[in-house]
Amino acid sequence: MTITVNTATLKQQLSHYLGLASQGRNVLITSHKRIVARLLGEDGDSRLPLREPTVPASAVADIGGFGFKHDPLAEIAKERSAR
Repeated sequence: MTITVNTATLKQQLSHYLGLASQGRNVLITSHKRIVARLLGEDGDSRLPLREPTVPASAVADIGGFGFKHDPLAEIAKERSAR
């Protein structure tokens, strides 16, 4: 079953329409009576794939100037080891 909604209503009730899409219903989004987008529900486990880093964490060591309270390299290493 396909449901059509305009952008203004979608903005007001986004959670509702996301719920419908997650139940497997197609939601067509319109603007000025023209279809501009479509929400499609996913089947099963729809987690995004985990990619390997393309640049080592040590590459950001020389950037500096961000005023981090903690060492960003240690935070990145901690986060990566938790995966």
